[in-house]
Amino acid sequence: MWLGLAGRSVLVTGAASGIGLACAQALLAEGARVGTIDLADPATVQADVTDEQQLASAVDTIAQRLGGIDVVVGCAGISGPVGTPLEQTGLAEFTQVLAVNVTGQFLLVKHALPWLRRAVDPAVVLLASDSAFVSAPGMAPYCASKGAVVALTRALAVELDGVRVNCVCPSIVDTPMARADLGDTALDTAEFPVQAAQDVAAHVLYLASARSRTVNGQAVLADFGWSARSNFPA
Repeated sequence: MWLGLAGRSVLVTGAASGIGLACAQALLAEGARVGTIDLADPATVQADVTDEQQLASAVDTIAQRLGGIDVVVGCAGISGPVGTPLEQTGLAEFTQVLAVNVTGQFLLVKHALPWLRRAVDPAVVLLASDSAFVSAPGMAPYCASKGAVVALTRALAVELDGVRVNCVCPSIVDTPMARADLGDTALDTAEFPVQAAQDVAAHVLYLASARSRTVNGQAVLADFGWSARSNFPA
């Protein structure tokens, strides 16, 4: 499918590894001009997405380098406590997850918006999770943050007239973060389907492209259909 992304200026956060890296690589393969932001990788424009001044400066640097911003892809995120009961979850842990996963997306769109408003067919794609819709014990901060990203997506789609805003909500993805949280064995011998970062990137590219011009304010749930299953014993 022709996506028409060649020559488009795209900003990707969280681009050093995992889904963000897969998105950046897929966009480059389509001929897009890509600027990347990550906290730890000197190959990107380094910025903490929770620091408004740092992020604003990084967005401006990339916009100047690319001659504008047509598309924003927000992939920066953390999992926070995994398998930690609520009563053992500290306030600092909870607020950090929301700061990165929600505030970081808010600040990204806020500071990219002046550039997006100058673009033709601008689009924003945020990374949420199936954890916005289904939950596992011990992940309350993460689930809350991803639910907020879905709500933020809808709010921005309504408010930002002329800028399409959607999010992708994958189930478990084989990334360095997931392996650090769950362990190699859990993913390599999983009794549930595990997707690749490239699978998620394919959804992101579609939503970033003019092919999806009628899609706005949507949370694309990519979970192999597991959330559609009934508990009915049949």
